[in-house]
Amino acid sequence: MRFVDKLRLEIETPRAKRLHTFWEYLIAVILLISCNSIWVTLMPIRYYTDAHLMIWLGIAGAGCVVLTGAILSKARMKACAVGIGALAVYALVFFLVQGEGRPSFAYYIGGVLILLIYALACFDGNVPSLLVRYSRVISVVAVFSVVMWLLCSVFKIIPPTGVAWTSWNELIDTNTPVDSYFGIYFTMQGMRNTSIFAEAPMAALHYGLALLIQVFLAPKTDLRALAALLIAIATTQSTMGYLIAAFAVLCYLLFQMAQKGWLRKRAVQAALAAAFLLGTAAVVVVMRWKVDTVSGSLRSDDLLAGWKSFSQHPLFGNGHGNLEAIRACMSEWRFFNMGYSSGLLWVLSDGGLWFGVAYLYPIVRAVVYGIRHRQIKIVLFAVALFAIVLITVFHYSFLMTLLLLFLAMVGRERAPIKEDALS
Repeated sequence: MRFVDKLRLEIETPRAKRLHTFWEYLIAVILLISCNSIWVTLMPIRYYTDAHLMIWLGIAGAGCVVLTGAILSKARMKACAVGIGALAVYALVFFLVQGEGRPSFAYYIGGVLILLIYALACFDGNVPSLLVRYSRVISVVAVFSVVMWLLCSVFKIIPPTGVAWTSWNELIDTNTPVDSYFGIYFTMQGMRNTSIFAEAPMAALHYGLALLIQVFLAPKTDLRALAALLIAIATTQSTMGYLIAAFAVLCYLLFQMAQKGWLRKRAVQAALAAAFLLGTAAVVVVMRWKVDTVSGSLRSDDLLAGWKSFSQHPLFGNGHGNLEAIRACMSEWRFFNMGYSSGLLWVLSDGGLWFGVAYLYPIVRAVVYGIRHRQIKIVLFAVALFAIVLITVFHYSFLMTLLLLFLAMVGRERAPIKEDALS
């Protein structure tokens, strides 16, 4: 029996499938922890958390690649070589023009490389099972966070078990004490449910993304997960979370009505277009309303400062991770809060159009692909992701990288293993 045929039989065994599932769930947990969880900001573990997460991401990614066996295909190996080569050249040009941002950029590209190899070997043109597993992990966290929020924050049945020090705040080189409950739940912002994240909007970000995956990408929406995510979003008291939830629920109801035959095809398309327009209008109205609040004023100034910083060096930007370039363009009145909230403009400020295209191309491609192939769910997911990254910071995370890779590769079928690939 040829080696490839033997391997094909081996990876189809129940044990191999369970192991593959385990590795994907491990990657999903890494995506969760590395994307603005409070654990990556706590003293003293934050100094080595990133390195450990990178190592485990590499191990889990390699495990998935080996178990799929797709890497053995000559066509797939060629695709991997071309993809990695293109990434290397693209990143090298940006690396050479960097200054102090080279170390952080090298770390970021390391994670991109691992996920790129995983995507090239394991993505088959459909929705990656990894995204569905991530949404399930977040659903479990949502249920846990609501229970702990009620017991710890609302009714105060469980008292704090200690104090943790986090660097997630508006000042540089400072740490803020937060109440910790067994190191698995934290209260960062009073009665808002922050769960295991650095702030309530970050919790709403994860819950919202998991909700979008369930509604637009999952083969079948899990209603229990849907309910848990909606309740968790409500407890975060996040405007962004509310907008995502309203948009997702409205689209889900329209999809269900169409599936049951209550709406004709053209009516569904018109309704979805109306939902998109109403959603856009709602975002504009809410943003204009919030401009009169401190939060709204900060977000407006963030967008303006990011654009000014990008305009100063539009081609290659100001250097990777250079938040100071944006802070220099902020209004004088906001000295009390120097944080930042727009991931997209941060990317453009850091890397200009050269780096920004890596974020914009996958979204544009997914929208074009969805329109051409009448995959309205892909279009809506891509547009929603664009809106989220415009007003939220998670742009350099493993999670955002995986989402961009999915959008860049959606619809591209994986080359099968040829009979004469190896003998």
